[in-house]
Amino acid sequence: MNQPIKGPKLDLSSTESSIINVLRSYTDYFNETQTSPTQQPLTLRVTGGWVRDKLLNQPTKDIDIGIDHLSGETFVMGLKEFLDEKENEAHISKIHKIKKNPDKSKHLETCTTHLFGLDIDFVNLRSETYTSDSRIPKISAGTPLEDAHRRDATLNSLFYNLSTLEVEDWTGRGLEDLKNGVLRTPLEPTKTFLDDPLRCLRLIRFASTYGFTIDPETLNAMRQPDIKDSLDHKISRERIGIEIKKMMMSGDTILAFKLLKEVGFGNVWGVGDTPISNEWLSTSLNGEEKTLESLNDIVDKFPIVKKATNGALSEIIDDLISKDNTDELEKISFYSSLVLAHWGSEKVKCAGKKGREGYVAFWCVLNGIKMPMKMSELVALIVSHRAEYTDKVDDFYNGAQLLRSDFAKKFILPYSYHWELNLVVNYVLDCFEFMDSIETIKKKYQSLYDKLYDLHLHKVYEEPLLIKGKELLQILDRKPGPWLRSVNDKLFDWQLDHPTCTKEEMIDYLHTCV
Repeated sequence: MNQPIKGPKLDLSSTESSIINVLRSYTDYFNETQTSPTQQPLTLRVTGGWVRDKLLNQPTKDIDIGIDHLSGETFVMGLKEFLDEKENEAHISKIHKIKKNPDKSKHLETCTTHLFGLDIDFVNLRSETYTSDSRIPKISAGTPLEDAHRRDATLNSLFYNLSTLEVEDWTGRGLEDLKNGVLRTPLEPTKTFLDDPLRCLRLIRFASTYGFTIDPETLNAMRQPDIKDSLDHKISRERIGIEIKKMMMSGDTILAFKLLKEVGFGNVWGVGDTPISNEWLSTSLNGEEKTLESLNDIVDKFPIVKKATNGALSEIIDDLISKDNTDELEKISFYSSLVLAHWGSEKVKCAGKKGREGYVAFWCVLNGIKMPMKMSELVALIVSHRAEYTDKVDDFYNGAQLLRSDFAKKFILPYSYHWELNLVVNYVLDCFEFMDSIETIKKKYQSLYDKLYDLHLHKVYEEPLLIKGKELLQILDRKPGPWLRSVNDKLFDWQLDHPTCTKEEMIDYLHTCV
């Protein structure tokens, strides 16, 4: 189409109006003084998610400015000089240039600066050309039509023209799709996804974040084996991890998992043949079917379990999955533990000279979705000790005689601050396994939870030993050695079993156990 469909006027905040007025003033000045036979007049457009979110009345801070006939750096340098000369209240103190880097898909320079408290990116409108073996395109300056059609979804391809102050829909479908909440690609979906299969994950994320539906033709294209193969081979684990993290941290994670299952993306945690098994592990995991089964359990069973859960367990789960929960360690570990639970304590050797062995769940989180070491260790701890933990829960429920120290060592200390997370993960997984016994399972785990609080053990991981190391050595008149740890363990057990004990009483006990 030669001309875009025009959209409604936008309701701008005072800050947005100030930014746009400054950019319009400089653009008018540039077009009056700088145009020539080789330099065409400029038109600026706000691109990307800002237009979508404004039309949805969603808060937005990211502003990307597309420039049609000038590089981002040249424009921003001219804007700074213009504002300095005018002594305008708006000023630019720092300019950050992202240089061309074809290996990272940076064929055009991007320039970032700060105006009225917001970061703003300036870059050329662009067109893209792909090769068959990489998602990194060759990029060149383009027209608004070309730039709109290179984007992942029609509703993400809307522009806001700063000359006319109108929304522009160059694909002819963006405004309608946004109104109806439909995600579709501007161009034919199969080619779009083969060019850049990361777009599949982005559309799934948008669907779960905004509650949109994915157009059937677009969703069917994702199911094609060559699309999945392209996702495995062309996309880095870092980029996959970013999208999976966003799916778990915001929006409807269950919907995201449902869509991942429907299109067969079982390798997003890096449990299939490629690329994690070739790059990091000495043997293939072949775990895609297991992961898809886990996703199916989460999608079909978790809503039922959640609805049937009440009391403290319900509160913990609600807090974990809440959109307001920004604790990445707990929230991502919760979902990843559910996905990877089937690996249990299974280990695999890492590729390389050292051939270090580690839990499968650990490698899937660390190198499959590129999450931090601390998170990888936590998920591996929960998953690998699940069978042992549930046996202990059963023993408790069946009346085993346990000391206060036993409760601490079995159910809290190994997991420290995350003991409640571990408890509800195992509760949910037990329910998945025995859906007909949810009430019994709920009673069992709620009883354990109540018992731990009744014993005032919920923060036992913060409790210091009454006699510290140096003082203990002075009392015994001994030098440090391997013996010290076992003595400390005995003292801590005794302290836990005698919560009202004094230091003097502990010293008396100390002499009996050395």
